Parts: sequence; structure tokens; C-alpha cells
Amino acid sequence: MLKKFLILSTIVAITVGCGQDKSSMDQPNPLLLISFDGFRYDYLSKAETPNFDEFITGGVQANGLISVFPSKTFPSHYSIATGLYPENSGLVGNTMYDPEFNEWYRIGDRRAVENKKWYNGEPIWNTAEKQGLKAGTMFWVGSEAPIQNMRPTHWKFFDGAMSFKTRIDTVVKWLSAPEGRAVDFATLYFEHVDYAGHRYGVDSDSVKAAIQQSDELMRYLKMQMKANNVWNDTNIMVVSDHGMIDQSAEKIIELDKIINPDNLKRAIKSPVTMLQPRKGKAAAMYKALKNNEKHYRVYKKEDLPERYHFKNNRRVFDFIMVANPGYTIVDADYKPRFLKLLPRATHGYDPNTKAMQAFFAARGPAFKEDTTVSAFQSIHLYELMTELLRLEPATNDGSLDSVKVMVKEP
Repeated sequence: MLKKFLILSTIVAITVGCGQDKSSMDQPNPLLLISFDGFRYDYLSKAETPNFDEFITGGVQANGLISVFPSKTFPSHYSIATGLYPENSGLVGNTMYDPEFNEWYRIGDRRAVENKKWYNGEPIWNTAEKQGLKAGTMFWVGSEAPIQNMRPTHWKFFDGAMSFKTRIDTVVKWLSAPEGRAVDFATLYFEHVDYAGHRYGVDSDSVKAAIQQSDELMRYLKMQMKANNVWNDTNIMVVSDHGMIDQSAEKIIELDKIINPDNLKRAIKSPVTMLQPRKGKAAAMYKALKNNEKHYRVYKKEDLPERYHFKNNRRVFDFIMVANPGYTIVDADYKPRFLKLLPRATHGYDPNTKAMQAFFAARGPAFKEDTTVSAFQSIHLYELMTELLRLEPATNDGSLDSVKVMVKEP
């Protein structure tokens, strides 16, 4: 009887032990997603960046990260989070109008930004939480709204006054919390590079200073993560949402000299300008835009190139003007103010334009070392993140096959 008990006890111990080992094996390494807004693909060549250089030597860098169309901050960041093109994510611009809601969405309108009805798809932090992991978002487009009626374990309303080092300290605290409380996925966001580019231009001393400040933040992040014993085990992806290109006094398209503004019901002006004509004015307006098609392309919504993945959404207006790189679409009365603000840079152009390409680098236990990969579309990052976190992805437009080349073989 005693012999049978000992044999049974041994079998139970082995079984339990194997179960524990399997659980440990199935636990994914934490993933940290960092965005330096407006950090163009080639910005590391504009300043000394020893900490970025060290990070890349220990990991992977892409020759560029191809944004979605339009290459704007809100559409781009939310597409990274969901793996959806803007026509499917719902975020077709930083500013947009929904005819069903009869409401505007603007990035400065907190009530709209925090309202879940504007956001389609499933962001990565929801995918993680649904499947038993913990997530923490330190500022990311969409993370301030209870999308799918849920929120990550930790999240913050955007606060531009929060210092960059405090942001890092907070996220490191989430990552290094006691067992069972630490997050498995976290985000960080920094906006200073984008601001410098917009205000002073891509080759300005201000942009170079912002790049060097970013490099210092990478040093501080590594120091804090090492001090809290989470550096070696964490997969880290550093991205940006779009590139930048300088604007010019010689590259101005005056819209109200092409069409009569009184015939417009709505308009959203940027490098991608959307126009909604008043009833009965569409044919004449399109003809005028087409006859003056210089330094831009104009499309009827239904004729937009398929590669834009943009036309199948009710928030896209009937006519879309896509300015050539560097050109700006304005009304004549705004032109003097625009000229006074130069030099400056912007984004939003066709993402196939090299200057619109963003930055990507990654390191960690899952990534290859000292490796450079070809430019790829940011839409695939959601699939990559779910793979790293061992999650079943929600429906999305991306493909893991497009990015798995940077990941070590299992």
C-alpha cells in the first residue's frame, strides 16, 4: 500500500512539475511599443545618436516604415495599434466629419477623442487583455476611449505637461511590478520631434536637438529598465507614425482660385484635401479641379487608387485632392500667414513618398541582432505584436509574413 502511494505521489509531482514548466514556457516576454512622433526614417543621420546606435546593433532596423494614407498622426498610430487601414479603422484623418453622427472629430476635441464610437477594430491592448495579459498605455491614439467597452489595466489621458522621464518611470514601474501585477504590453509616446519639424523644418537645429533628446531618452530608458531588471527580457519596438518634408513659399496651391468656396458644403484642407460639394455643384466643381490639375491629383471618392485603402468609408468626402510632395493647399486669405510661419515642415502626403517614411527599430529576446530589413508597411505591426505576445489576432489587414524576417527562428 505504501509502495502504491509513493508511486502515485511521484506521478502527481511529475505531472504538476510539467504543468508548471509549461506555464512558464508559455508566458511571453513583455513587449514595449515606443513612438517618437514625426521621427523620419533617416533622422539618425542628422545627429550623433550613440544610444540609438547601440540599440540597433543589438537588434533590427528597417530602411523605412511605410505609413498608411493619409500619413497623419491619428490615422497612423491607430493603424499600428489595430492593423487596420483607415477606411476600416474609422480614423480617416486628424479631422473628420461623420454624416451618420452629424458630428466632427478633431484631435483637440477631448469629448470626441474619448468617445468610443469613432474607433473601429480591436487595438492591441484589448487583444492582450481579452486573452489574459495585462496592458498599460502611456498615451496612444485610441487608448483614451473605452473601445469595445473595455480599457487596459493602466492607461493615461494625454498630458503634454508630463515630463518625458516621468513617462518612462511610470511605464518601467508597470513592467517591473511584482509577479501577477506587471504588464505584459505597454506603450510610450513622445511628441517633441514632430513639433520641432513642424515649426522649424527637417534640417533645422531644433530638429537635430530633438533627435539628440530622443537619444538621451533611449539611454535613460535602458538605465531605468536595467535598474529594475526588465531590460534583457523585454522586447522593445521603436516606431514613428510618419516622416516629414519641408514646405515652401514656391509650392502653394490656392484652392479658392480654382473653385468657388461658396459651392462647398464641407472641406478639410491639408496635403490630402477632402471636399464635399453642395447639391448640384459637384459636376462643375470636379471639372474645375480637373482642368487645373497641376501639382496635385484630384479623385472622385470611388476612383481613389486601391493602394490608398481609403475610399470605403462614409467619412471620406466626394472629392479628394492629393498634393504633390512639398506642396500646400490653402485659401488665398491664409497665404500671408502661411508665408510668415516658414520655415516649417509637414506630412500627410502619399506614403509612397520616401520623405513620408517613418522610423522602425527593435531589440529583445525575440529579435535578430545587427540586422537591417527592407522598408515595410506599418499595417503589419499588429500581427507582429500578437505573435510576440502569443495572442490570437483580431481581424486585421496586416500580414505576419511581411515582418517575420526580423524575428528569430523558434
